[in-house]
Amino acid sequence: MNEIDQATPQTDELDGVAEGDDDTDGAAETNGVGETEKAGRKHGRSFIYLSLEDADKAARKIDEHERRMTKKSFAQALGHRQPVGRFKHKLSALESYGLIKIDGDNVLLTDLAVDMLYGPTEQARTRARATAFLSYDLFKETFVQCPKNQDHQMSYVEDFVRVTLKIVNDGATFLRRFLESALFAGLLEGEPNPKAQVIRLRPAVAAPANDGSAPETTTKSPGEQWVIVAPNDIGSLLDGLGLTAYQDRCDVSQRAAGEIAINMADGKITVEVRRPVRVAIKVTNILADVTEILKALQSKGFKA
Repeated sequence: MNEIDQATPQTDELDGVAEGDDDTDGAAETNGVGETEKAGRKHGRSFIYLSLEDADKAARKIDEHERRMTKKSFAQALGHRQPVGRFKHKLSALESYGLIKIDGDNVLLTDLAVDMLYGPTEQARTRARATAFLSYDLFKETFVQCPKNQDHQMSYVEDFVRVTLKIVNDGATFLRRFLESALFAGLLEGEPNPKAQVIRLRPAVAAPANDGSAPETTTKSPGEQWVIVAPNDIGSLLDGLGLTAYQDRCDVSQRAAGEIAINMADGKITVEVRRPVRVAIKVTNILADVTEILKALQSKGFKA
């Protein structure tokens, strides 16, 4: 996943107003931050240049039917004379959300972008926005560390951003983009105020196994939905399945609820929980991968 430098105060326009001649702003800036400004700052981790809503507006500049555009034409559509400087940061942000691919001198919309912008139902578009939000690794790491459907102290989030993510230069800007993007993705209740005392996030529902291509005729109950697994829990879960080797190219989700069995014996109450886990692995060679995956699962005692 691409990481790009944080923006200076956001004066970027996506509504067709030119940002001025930035053909040479790469010489005046290093990755979006001026040298003079950088010299006076603590070293810290960089982060994404656009909120998800701004990325949505930018992606809509690409032709809906052809789903592609040259870099130069796309830059001009975003108010840049040439595909340099801040345009490159915007391009990287769109890649980080999984909304575009670069093919030589062309910018192509991904299937995820098409679903997010032009999906057949509001549910499909909302799910695609949540997927794009979680495609950016730093947003995902922050999101999964927050409890869902309950108030969470903003101070805890600020500490996580500063200490764990090591974003020390402008944590307030990161939090603002995180909250604005979460709201746009339908994952935040209330207003995206980085100065609020508490925030309340909603659980992210994982995409269905068929990638949402089937018609949506019914709404699943919360217990039937799949939710993403926190990064800190993924390693041990995959180890138990024998799939640790695939950690860098898989998404792990778990049913929001499952089945239970309660046994009472010898003065003890035993609660047995059966909660399915789903591991979606990005394949490189489908035949070779499926053989190795089956072998790994069988080594842990699982049967196909």
